[in-house]
Amino acid sequence: MILPSVLRELSLKNPYLDIECYDWHPETLDRIKSGELDLGLGIAHLDETNEFGYQNLFTEDFVSIVRLEHPIIKQGITLESYIAWPHALITVTGLPINSIKKSSKSHVDHILEELGVKRRVRLKLPHFLSAALIVGQTDMILTLPRRIALIFANIAKITIFDPPIDLGKYNYMQIWSKHSNHVPFQIWLRNLIRIQTQDI
Repeated sequence: MILPSVLRELSLKNPYLDIECYDWHPETLDRIKSGELDLGLGIAHLDETNEFGYQNLFTEDFVSIVRLEHPIIKQGITLESYIAWPHALITVTGLPINSIKKSSKSHVDHILEELGVKRRVRLKLPHFLSAALIVGQTDMILTLPRRIALIFANIAKITIFDPPIDLGKYNYMQIWSKHSNHVPFQIWLRNLIRIQTQDI
C-alpha cells in the first residue's frame, strides 16, 4: 500500500539503494531488535519496554467489497444480509488471524460473535490482491482496510460499502530497534516513509 510512493521517492533520492521486503512473522520483532531488519511496517503489539521505537503513520478503518451489481447492494446492507452471503478472509501465515486483538478469530468474526451472530467464511487466502480479483467474480464479501480497497477499485470489478457493524480503527505504524534511534541512514529512511505516507 505504501511501497509505490516510497520506492518512487527512494529512486530519486538514492537510486543505488536496494530494498528487501518480507512477510510479517512471529520472529519479525526479534529480527528488528537484533538489527537484522531496519524496520517493520504494519500492526504490532508492543509490550511496555524500551526495546523499540515506533511512529504511527496513519489511522485506518474497514470497508467491505463485493462484485459490481452484487445483490446485497440492491437488497440493502444490513447485519442480516451481511452474514447471509459467504465471505472471503485474508490470513497471514504465522500470525494470529486477528492482528488487532491478537486473537485466533478474525477481527470481523470477533465483533460478530459479540453481537451473537456468525458468518460463513467460504474462502481463506493469504493475499489481498488475489482475494479482491476472486471477489470481483463471485458472490463473496471481503472486508479489508479502506485504503487497500480503494486501490483495488481501480483494478477489479468491485463495489465498496461500509459494513453494517462497527469494526473500529487501527494505527498503521513503522517500528524499529531503539539501538538505531540515532543511525543517520535509519533516521533518513524513517523520515522519508513518514513524509510519503502523509497523503495516502
